[in-house]
Amino acid sequence: MDKKNINYLIVKDKNSKSVTYFEYDKIKGYNLKPKNTPFKDCINVNKMIIVNPSLIDTLLTKKINNRFNKLIKLVSYLYEDENPSGADYQLVLNEISKFRMELINKYCLYLSDEKLKLLDNKLLILESEINLKLEYLYEEVNRQEKQGKSR
Repeated sequence: MDKKNINYLIVKDKNSKSVTYFEYDKIKGYNLKPKNTPFKDCINVNKMIIVNPSLIDTLLTKKINNRFNKLIKLVSYLYEDENPSGADYQLVLNEISKFRMELINKYCLYLSDEKLKLLDNKLLILESEINLKLEYLYEEVNRQEKQGKSR
């Protein structure tokens, strides 16, 4: 066995004065890669595994809400634009589908079915609004082309 591939988690309990060893490769939880800190005398952490379900739920809820708010801002910028193109709408639709696939593939193990359904419904509403705007844009372009040909 290669000594470089053996990893352990060491936990020291204040009261018992004993040290416990865990093989953290076998621990089930949410994997997280934290950002490096610019401090001099700190420990660099490459990987964290969060095991506490309530902490996982809180962390993922915050992360998903931030991502959803970015989607909302993208849609609002699209609505405020005076001359949006079909490519802009397609870009937003692609971002929505990408976020939906990320929810299904990454977070379905950690979030409850109720939260996943709620997020999916929110994404469906956004997607339907964008599709309506896209259809309206295509009808407007077709109407302008027909008026130009009738002369």
